[in-house]
Amino acid sequence: MSLNRLFSGFLGAFGLLLLALPAEAARLQFWRFDAEQNQLVFTTDTRVQPRAQLLLNPTRIIIDLPETSLDQATVNESVGGAVREIRVGQFDDQTTRLVIELNPGYVLDPQQIEVRGTIANRWTVQLPNPEWVGAPPPTIPAPPSSAPPPDANSVSSQAAMGDAATQLEKIVATADGFFIRTAGAPPEIEVERLGEESKDNRQIILTLADTSIAPGLTPQNLPNQRYSVRNWQITQSEDTPSATQVTLNLGDGSPDWRTVVSGASGVVLLPEKGVSINSIPDIPEAAPTEPAEPQPVPTAPIPSPPAQQNRPTLASLTRPRPQPPSVAATQQRPTQRVVVVIDPGHGGVDPGTIGIGGLREIDIVLPIALQVASLLEAQGVQVIMTRREDRTLELQPRVDIAENANANLFVSIHANAINLSRPDVNGLESYYYSNNGRQLAEVIHQNMLSATGMRNRGLKRSRFYVLRNTSMPATLLEVGYVTGVEDAPRLADPQWRTMMANAIARGILQYIYQNF
Repeated sequence: MSLNRLFSGFLGAFGLLLLALPAEAARLQFWRFDAEQNQLVFTTDTRVQPRAQLLLNPTRIIIDLPETSLDQATVNESVGGAVREIRVGQFDDQTTRLVIELNPGYVLDPQQIEVRGTIANRWTVQLPNPEWVGAPPPTIPAPPSSAPPPDANSVSSQAAMGDAATQLEKIVATADGFFIRTAGAPPEIEVERLGEESKDNRQIILTLADTSIAPGLTPQNLPNQRYSVRNWQITQSEDTPSATQVTLNLGDGSPDWRTVVSGASGVVLLPEKGVSINSIPDIPEAAPTEPAEPQPVPTAPIPSPPAQQNRPTLASLTRPRPQPPSVAATQQRPTQRVVVVIDPGHGGVDPGTIGIGGLREIDIVLPIALQVASLLEAQGVQVIMTRREDRTLELQPRVDIAENANANLFVSIHANAINLSRPDVNGLESYYYSNNGRQLAEVIHQNMLSATGMRNRGLKRSRFYVLRNTSMPATLLEVGYVTGVEDAPRLADPQWRTMMANAIARGILQYIYQNF
């Protein structure tokens, strides 16, 4: 794809957008770049008329907000992978500028860039996957003979990658299985299965002919321990043309994965027919060699989760339910004073996601967070709320509150969303960044699943700002989809939100009693 066509296409894609809204004096109040979603979100206190342009060498998307001010110094946030950094600053007295800069050698297809105003003063810039068009990176030497830890991912590139017809860009876990994203020609795949007679040492080896490894693919961004896959090993052959070998080391609960080539975009890995993805467990982190004696955990009776094959209907979800009991009092107490920060997401001018029937994220997460705080305080836990009312609060102040309080745990509560045309997407997701954060997320996640019977969309590692900038164990909980036909009526129900608050509080207490 020529750079001239990229440039002209980008301007054409934005041309209609720039005439849509009148400009008014505004102030940039909030912005966030989600590296996993390739998405920039920003809000202002009044509506704005963004102006966008594309610059090359390196590729930069520049979004100017005329008649808009920024009440802070220029911010430079490193991202990693194809995106080098995000810069936000005051370009001149009347213009605030947001810049998404890619690493050298990457370009974007402007026809696939989507910019939309979700509300009058909230904008989303959705980027496609960057394309690598630069010179081949230096050859990476073969790793030393010592093998990686048994539960560690590895990526080893041993050949130059410029001439391969296909490039392996990333591997991600999805709601259906795994997706191996590729660029270039559709890959030809050979599949080999080893150790089928043993549950302990089973492997599936995929060989992608004439395929190279993208420079941004690292062990850290492979979906470790998802769906009972212990780890992934990605290696590059020395042959010409080179091939890439993808090895899945399977755990006990992992099925016999089947492969489906999805056009030129990649390869889909699905469970064998007859196996539900919801029945495949993630592999928990290894327990200590001599685990401590388990401590009693305060519990309260909870409704049994509905079976997967008998999910509640929309009608049943909207019927009144009995008030679920709160977390029961207990004589068990942690051995030290524990400080927990509860962070209701968004607020004020930033309503978060908006779903079916105008259901807003901020109307869900604050009631849940306040109930969680009350339940924890009743059990002797010191709780600090980042906000107790509907007010605007940016990301750094949330981090500062936790750090200044020397908090032991940080729990951020959110509600999820996808396009309104996808009401079939429903379920719970919990995010972490550090290993300690994963343990916290996992305990709370399992309590939410058990209490509500909602779909399990799994634990996910993410670079969310509040997760990677807090020093204590931290998790971000997505309590359901406001755009989901199953989840939306639940989230709109105060009694259901109380049930969710009980589950979150129970999970936090369980973590506290196990670790403090």
